[in-house]
Amino acid sequence: MNRKNRAKRWAAINEPKQKEGAHARQSASLFHYTTASGLIGIIQEQVLFATHANYLNDTSELQILSELLVPQVSAEFREIVPKLIAANAFTPGLMKKYGENVYDSEAANVCRSIMRTIETISPFYLTSFCMHSHGSEEYNHGLLSQWRGYGRGGFAIEFDEAELDKLTQLESKQRSLQAIATRKVVYRNHEEFANLRAFEGLGASALGDAFREKVPALAARPDVAQILSDREVVSYIAAFITTIPFLKSPRFQEENEYRLIANATIPSQAKGDVRAAIKINFREGVAGGAVPYIRLFETLEERLPIKRIIVGPHRDQENQYSAAKLLLDQNSLDVPVVKADTTLRY
Repeated sequence: MNRKNRAKRWAAINEPKQKEGAHARQSASLFHYTTASGLIGIIQEQVLFATHANYLNDTSELQILSELLVPQVSAEFREIVPKLIAANAFTPGLMKKYGENVYDSEAANVCRSIMRTIETISPFYLTSFCMHSHGSEEYNHGLLSQWRGYGRGGFAIEFDEAELDKLTQLESKQRSLQAIATRKVVYRNHEEFANLRAFEGLGASALGDAFREKVPALAARPDVAQILSDREVVSYIAAFITTIPFLKSPRFQEENEYRLIANATIPSQAKGDVRAAIKINFREGVAGGAVPYIRLFETLEERLPIKRIIVGPHRDQENQYSAAKLLLDQNSLDVPVVKADTTLRY
């Protein structure tokens, strides 16, 4: 399936999504740790900056779902290929040439192919938050590892979860997004969260797509068509994009992360979408490279649901506190500002 048709099919089956259902629990507080420049941009422009997922600190996290799926897809190949060989639709010599390992390698290729499709149409962008229990030390003063890793002596902005969800719903109506969702990150029991049953048949679909593209006459043969799946691989993309960004290594569990994920359609792929295309911006990363990001909520009239600002540890914390209050006042925001009591010098 060529890129143009993939985009058209994806848009048809994958309407913009947000978290399903109303909140059964009380709306949580979400803490976004950022530098002084990040705070200034968020307050003055009333936007959130979502970074391209390939530029995350943990480069392995987008691979967790693929690691779970490869054995499942490989098992499907092992069941279907012998049937195709028996139907004289598959060359036995290929198996002798490549051996049993070909099942696992081709299963991994299927997952990589889906990720490439997502990348070429609507890659993942994300904004990260931490969730701290109300009244805890972290709730009152911030998390030490975040001050070290992200705040760098900066600020923690507390947002209201339910109100932020309302903005994502408005955003999906106005701007070209394949999906937008908010959810807690899962650090353990990845298989349960991923719901691997939703991916059953992916191997059969991959073989079906390959046969229909390369040998359509053979794929149309009744005995072969009965073996192959008539479901296209592209139909699994929705399950991928609602699962992949919320799986993370347990090594990061201390962060108790909550994410806002936006699959922004690449402008060249947004033809026919009446919603406004989202511009891709670039900034310099910590290592000096260029990092793509998008600006969320910049076309909305509603303001960000900011509840509080925590001024992080800083050798000149008092002045940082005063500057934050001036920044809020200048932008007509009546938001409490507090100082973290964390004794960490920058």
